[in-house]
Amino acid sequence: MNRIQSGVWSALGGAVAGALYGVGEAGAVWAEGRLWLTSPLPLALGAAAGGALLGLVPGALLGVVGRRGASDGVVGAAAGLALLELGLLVFTDAPPFGEAQWWVGSPAALLGGAALILGLGALARLGPSLIRVALALGLVLVQPLARWEAKAERPAPKAGQMNVVIVTLDTTRADHLGVYGARTQTPNLSRLAAEGVVYEAAMAPIPVTGPSHTSLMTGLGPWSHGVLLNGIPAPADRTTLAERLAAEGYRTGAFVSAYVLNHSIGLSRGFTTYDDDFSALKGAEALLGARLLGAVSRNLNPDLVLERRGDATIDDAVAWLQAGDEARPYLLWVHLFDPHGPYAPPAPYDTAYYAGDPRDPSHTSMSEVKGVAAYLQESLQGVTDADWVVAQYDGEISFADAQLGRLLDTIQARGDASRTLIVVAGDHGESLGEHGVWFNHGDDLYDPSLHIPLVMRAPGALPAGARVNEVVELIDVAPTIYALLGLPGPDDMDGRVLPPTGPSEAQSARSIAFDREANLTARQAGQITRPTHRMVGLRSPSALFVLREAEGYEDELFRGEPGPPLSPLPEVSVLEDVLKEEGGAQTVEALRARAEALLGGDVDRSAVELSAEEKAKLEALGYLD
Repeated sequence: MNRIQSGVWSALGGAVAGALYGVGEAGAVWAEGRLWLTSPLPLALGAAAGGALLGLVPGALLGVVGRRGASDGVVGAAAGLALLELGLLVFTDAPPFGEAQWWVGSPAALLGGAALILGLGALARLGPSLIRVALALGLVLVQPLARWEAKAERPAPKAGQMNVVIVTLDTTRADHLGVYGARTQTPNLSRLAAEGVVYEAAMAPIPVTGPSHTSLMTGLGPWSHGVLLNGIPAPADRTTLAERLAAEGYRTGAFVSAYVLNHSIGLSRGFTTYDDDFSALKGAEALLGARLLGAVSRNLNPDLVLERRGDATIDDAVAWLQAGDEARPYLLWVHLFDPHGPYAPPAPYDTAYYAGDPRDPSHTSMSEVKGVAAYLQESLQGVTDADWVVAQYDGEISFADAQLGRLLDTIQARGDASRTLIVVAGDHGESLGEHGVWFNHGDDLYDPSLHIPLVMRAPGALPAGARVNEVVELIDVAPTIYALLGLPGPDDMDGRVLPPTGPSEAQSARSIAFDREANLTARQAGQITRPTHRMVGLRSPSALFVLREAEGYEDELFRGEPGPPLSPLPEVSVLEDVLKEEGGAQTVEALRARAEALLGGDVDRSAVELSAEEKAKLEALGYLD
């Protein structure tokens, strides 16, 4: 057999081996169950095609050299695919904030693994053709087969259990929604509010997406679960809402819209389906070809595929609902990222709240804008009117509301509305110039960053059209869901059952975050190398007290109802008068002690260094300096 004939046959052998490898990978994705797929066939076909391309080249090369035809192609493909997997294994960083395995970045691991693979390939070529092919195919399939995991069995559900649907609106402040009296049209949220309860003064525990969602799903404040930054996994020893409901036989599905809620942070626990794959072919992100392309793309373009638009997320959530078992109750979480910057609503929402030319030089309001987040700067090039930027933000909120409407319509069409508890909540807000913070969040504990929408509807369990005025917390949502379902929740939750389900007890909302100003100053002075200094907020019905942990930074006191504007009070001692007006007997010292108690948690969980890859991704979303 000449070299050309051998090359052709070995290329075919390599392509077949690579296709089998791809099918094995697709099977592993299907068996894992993290992604919901209506059928594994599209993924299997795509994986086979991609695997064939990967296997063809090394198969052809070995065939040209060895001239043993198709069997050489299979051996070459097996060795080539194994070497590619080895390279990804050695050169891919550990999961965010996780401890790297010994082989990551190790030249010895790379050389030793390569020697083993090439040795096995050489050994496979020594025997008869059938044995060579059998050994090579074993090498081809061992990696995808090792990834197979059986889907966990769900217990039989109890009769009469309510479905639970949670929709989180990222970066959405309450005072920019129509249901809270704003100009922004949110007819679907208003429809839900008319059938349920609106919480006028709901506050997030932290203005950061990952930690806030961790609080929502566990009922714990960040001061308890220790997550203060994005990318940090939720503690494995704290029970999530999905885990608890899965144990009750619920079908569980989550559909998130941004990398910041990637399954690696642990909120996927308890979800049979956790859809954080934004590729056109569902499941493709887990395939070898896509992982190789992703590794290259992250170096060339760190913000590639960081988010998906809300309509795409709702498409998948609706398909998941439609394919569900009618007899089994479900927990569905949908995360809509659209209001997060850069603000770029699709038509007609891009012109819904602004007319004119935002780049007209006669406008001067953008001259006041300082410290804009890096991820927004390109979209604001040449813009002279800050009102246009706010209008785009409002347009994103209206677009997200339209997607909420599609989900509500699906629930109604399925006949589920009367037996479904629906919660719509913001994870945090967005500053639009207040306190000198422009188009950003995460750095402060003022109302624009923490005052969030919260609407709950549970037919027969919550009164229609009710509005609760007292200050409540996002961490109250999980305890309230458990109460409405008649299920005991974890004993360690910081939240309480919300009125009107629980007793009406006026309280202040708690919040915590890293103090970016203090940390940056201390880092620049060489005093620290990791985030260390924190701030704590206590929000009463008529005042906000902010304690700053770092020395040299004064505590702050503001007066006003939740939602801007807040009026700064010149003396912290005035808080005693505020407390008396609210019927309290606390002193300022007692209030400080209460705030300081939230600083008792261990900061080490969040005060860690990110990998270069994770930094690039999170910086692109504006979560890191």
